[in-house]
Amino acid sequence: MLRWTSPETGDSILDFVTSFAQWVQGEENGHRNKEVRALYANYSNKVPTLKTFDEMMKAVELAEKEVVSLAGHPGDYLRANLKAFKMLIRYFSGEDVPYKEAVNDILEVPLRMIPKKKIEETAERIDKQLTDWGYRGEACEKIATWLEDKRIPADQVIDTAKKYLARSREKTLATICPLPDDSIESVNPLEGVFFSGLSEYLGNYVGRLSFNISRPWNEPGFACVLTHEAYPGHHTYYTWWDYLFSEGKWPVEAAYMLINHPVNCLFEGVPEIGIRMLGWDDLSQDTPEVSDKEKAEIIVARDISDLRRMLQTDACYLYNVEKQSKEDVIHFMVKDGWYSGIEAVNTFRYFSMFYLNIYYPCYYYGRWIMQQAYDLYPREKLSEFYRMIYDTPHTNSTLIKAVSEATGKPFNPFETI
Repeated sequence: MLRWTSPETGDSILDFVTSFAQWVQGEENGHRNKEVRALYANYSNKVPTLKTFDEMMKAVELAEKEVVSLAGHPGDYLRANLKAFKMLIRYFSGEDVPYKEAVNDILEVPLRMIPKKKIEETAERIDKQLTDWGYRGEACEKIATWLEDKRIPADQVIDTAKKYLARSREKTLATICPLPDDSIESVNPLEGVFFSGLSEYLGNYVGRLSFNISRPWNEPGFACVLTHEAYPGHHTYYTWWDYLFSEGKWPVEAAYMLINHPVNCLFEGVPEIGIRMLGWDDLSQDTPEVSDKEKAEIIVARDISDLRRMLQTDACYLYNVEKQSKEDVIHFMVKDGWYSGIEAVNTFRYFSMFYLNIYYPCYYYGRWIMQQAYDLYPREKLSEFYRMIYDTPHTNSTLIKAVSEATGKPFNPFETI
């Protein structure tokens, strides 16, 4: 077993993580919701023992005694996490901490409204392509019409998932991450949930995928979501980290996936650019598993997904920071007519929900950070990039440092977001 710290320190970190996750699931927090989970993977199988916030804080403070002077990457990584753990206790014990401050300490994200120019540039790029394909009207009308033209009937969503699953797995294992003998146990339809897709790790390199068929899907956009949830996204991470841990190549202090800590932007950001890492949004790349026609449509779907993420993230900001009403932020999302009402309601449920409201910004900010990092790397060195993001635990701050050192170029993704 690989340890970065003493057994006492490492076990204190795991005890905090598992105990806090148990509290999130418990009745005593006053927010009992079966849809909310905090711990998505626990590779060490640590059993929680801490019952109160005071006990949890003492476990974090015990770990700090060693971590405060721990050198190199392990020290940087663990200090960022312990800072997040302290904020989790402060925020969820009822201390009056502003949402932005909590997000900054927990996710390492300097939350703000997304610049209007960036939104307009994305919308213009979509509009131009749809105009070239013969669509007419305002940009929002073209988007709505194209999405409907490519819509998948609800009863075909799972078959579509399986089609892209085989292609993306083969490409991921060949060029991105060499998984052990993994599998997806099943692909399932769900209705009435707040999320679009879900990747669950069942252990022993086996996963399960579920997709919300209550919301509208179009095939090119679904390819982006499928790669996010499976290959090279969440399922790939769950499986690979479990494998590395079992081989003694992943530290016990990072042997979990906790919702709400500084690893979350990488955990969501890499899946968000999964379609790019596969080369499925680049017409110059040779990808025999995806035709040029499919790829051109995936590029538009990716841009619409980016536009949607910016809309959603700004709505999250307006609700949690500016304290706008539910009605106002839903109207903000649907007012242009291309974003469906059911998606807006589901998005609101997500970023207004106990515990998950902190997590929500990591989708857009994670995508932005990882896309900028990916684009910095010369194509002939992408294998180095993949080993960096799959083989080593990273927070936002350690990733920014690692990318700067590896490329010899300043990497300041938040300055350009």
